[in-house]
Amino acid sequence: MSDYSDEEMDDASDYTEEETYEDDDDAISFDTGPIQQKPNNAGSTFEFKSLSTDDLRTLVDSEIRDVSNIIGLDLEITSILLRHFRWDVDKLMDRFMESSDVALRLVGEPDSINNNRKQRDTPVFVCGICCDEPPPEEIYSLRCNHRFCKSCWQMYIEEKLKTEAQCTIPCMHEGCRTVITDSSMSFLLDPTFVSRYNELLINSFVSARSNLKFCPYPSCAEAISSSVGSSSKHIFTSFVPTVSCRNKHSFCFGCNLDSDHRPVLCYWVLMWQKNTREDAGTAQWIKANTRECPKCSNSIEKSGGCNRMLCRHCQYQFCWMCRQSWDVHGYSDALCSIWKEPDRDESMTMATKNLEKWLFYFDRFNNHELSAKLDQALCEATEEKMVEVQEASDLSWIESKFMQHAVDALTQCRLTLKWSYTMAFYLAQGNQKQIFEDLQANLEKAVEDLSQLLEEPIEADTVKDLRKRMMDKTVYVQKRHEVLLNDTADQLAEGKWEWVTPLDA
Repeated sequence: MSDYSDEEMDDASDYTEEETYEDDDDAISFDTGPIQQKPNNAGSTFEFKSLSTDDLRTLVDSEIRDVSNIIGLDLEITSILLRHFRWDVDKLMDRFMESSDVALRLVGEPDSINNNRKQRDTPVFVCGICCDEPPPEEIYSLRCNHRFCKSCWQMYIEEKLKTEAQCTIPCMHEGCRTVITDSSMSFLLDPTFVSRYNELLINSFVSARSNLKFCPYPSCAEAISSSVGSSSKHIFTSFVPTVSCRNKHSFCFGCNLDSDHRPVLCYWVLMWQKNTREDAGTAQWIKANTRECPKCSNSIEKSGGCNRMLCRHCQYQFCWMCRQSWDVHGYSDALCSIWKEPDRDESMTMATKNLEKWLFYFDRFNNHELSAKLDQALCEATEEKMVEVQEASDLSWIESKFMQHAVDALTQCRLTLKWSYTMAFYLAQGNQKQIFEDLQANLEKAVEDLSQLLEEPIEADTVKDLRKRMMDKTVYVQKRHEVLLNDTADQLAEGKWEWVTPLDA
């Protein structure tokens, strides 16, 4: 049941900053790369491996072949069926077993490949798209027998691939839903567009599977296969599913954030990002520093010294102090003097506290985020310093790499510290939060001490002492980083953290 032309059928490691939980002794080896493991609350592991484009293509071909053997159809038609049912094998099998004819009609398969055979008996063929009369060898038809010239087929398919990013492309004939097969793609297109078609096919497979995700880093074609699907959100309340592709890009498998957001859970990361987008600090400021118009309840901010307020919405005038109508109040200080300024109500007091809390944590989060953005400049400066180190001493290039190791440690620790303030924001007050903040403060102090060492001048007579101090401090920073992450992960796995609101709220 493959497409054909008028003439012929188509033939056509130890602890590192990148991975705290990795355990080389327990790692399981696979043909496509090592599986890395994360602890969870069930005492088992969160396993994942990095897959290349070739690995994904092998998975796709294997699934098509397995289903084809069961339902007894060509590989190409099976591929079309799987795409229609979003690669859900169970759903496809159920529908196909109910009625194979209905399942095939759903994907546009013609009832018979000969239903349009009479079109081939016409003495002169005119392409319905370009209205040219191509020679017989330039005429091509699908299983539905709708014929067009090869040039029109090619332009049609290429446009679909370029502008609509479709891998399931129907026949050009109006109202016909017969899908163009892989062999037709190979026959009609040049290798560049065939490659694009295969890329879109793989994308459709990955997007349909909750246990597969592409690496979010630009130009990286690796994907991650995990033992747990990302749709199982409740599982990710006991650990942070940080993964790394073969190219050493770390990201979160749960929320797909393109960085390692440990120690905070995906749930709170999404909440934090939502609050940031909605500018929660501004909202709290408005609630804490404005008053409602007594008539229309719109919020009004006092921008001058005069207590006479005019609501721009309803034009109502009132006194800022006592909120009486200005028609009654006027400029009478005596009238207002018999009233105290109304006490701030509970909602305004709470809003002020929420504002102060938000600004405190957001300022520190933003500070580390800003520092992280300067890491590239720091790395460049470090390269220059390493040259200075070599020139000022007899150290080898390898021995002078201590500064680069320090920068790498700083980069990872600042990323962790940034997200640690998000976690602290959502932690409930108590001993657990106090212990967490002590660990956070210890790491932050160590990071700042190491950062200061990088600023010290390079002198020939002191460079070896600087190297020793910086190496010692780098190891200390890494250990404090490890303690914070491990302590957080252990308590997450045991469900000991207390939050300001329940995770399922």
